[in-house]
Amino acid sequence: MQTTPHYWIRPGAAVLYVPNYVSVSDADLLYERMLTECSWQQGTLSLFGKSLPEPRLTAWCGDVAYTYSRRLLKPSPWVAGLSELRAQLHAHLPSWLGDTAELNHALINRYRDGSDGMGWHRDNEPELGEDPIIVSVSLGATRQFAMRSRVTEGPRLSHTWSLGHGDLLVMYGQSQRTWEHALKKTVKPVGPRINVTFRAVKA
Repeated sequence: MQTTPHYWIRPGAAVLYVPNYVSVSDADLLYERMLTECSWQQGTLSLFGKSLPEPRLTAWCGDVAYTYSRRLLKPSPWVAGLSELRAQLHAHLPSWLGDTAELNHALINRYRDGSDGMGWHRDNEPELGEDPIIVSVSLGATRQFAMRSRVTEGPRLSHTWSLGHGDLLVMYGQSQRTWEHALKKTVKPVGPRINVTFRAVKA
C-alpha cells in the first residue's frame, strides 16, 4: 500500500481507508482508460411509482453476472489496467477483511458533476453473501462519501470521508447490515469522478 492504512471501527461498521493507495500517474491513466473504454449507461430508478434516470452513469466489468436494483449486469471483459488493480488488491488486502481474493466483479459509477450522486443505500444483494466486502477506489474529483447507522433509537452515528484521486475505502464486517452509505450531491463547482467498487459475487 502506498500510505498508512486507517481503520475506522464503530458498532456494526468496519472501514479501511487508505489515501493515495493508487499513485497519481497510475490513477490518471486508469481514469482516462475507463472514460474512453467503458460502455457507459444511464440506469433508471423507481420513485413513487415513476421511473427516473439515475443521477450518474454506470458501467461494469466482471467474471460473473451481478444484479442490483433489478438490473442484470452480465459478465464483461476487464478494462485495461483494472484487472491489474484487482490483482494488486488481492495481494495487498488482508484475508481477514473478507473475500479479498474473490473480487470477481466491478461496478463502476461515473459522476459528471456535483448534481450527480448516490442516495442512502446498502450493498446487500443476496449474491454478495451475508457480510460482503465492498472495495472502493476513487478516481478524479474529491467527493464526500458518508456512512450512517440505521439504528433509529438514541444518537445516530455517522461519518463522512473526503475521497480523492487514488484513495481506497473498504467496507467490511457487518457494515452492510446495520449501516448505509451515500455519495453526497453538492452545489459547489466540482469536476467529474469515477468510482470503482469491487465485490465478491457468489456463484
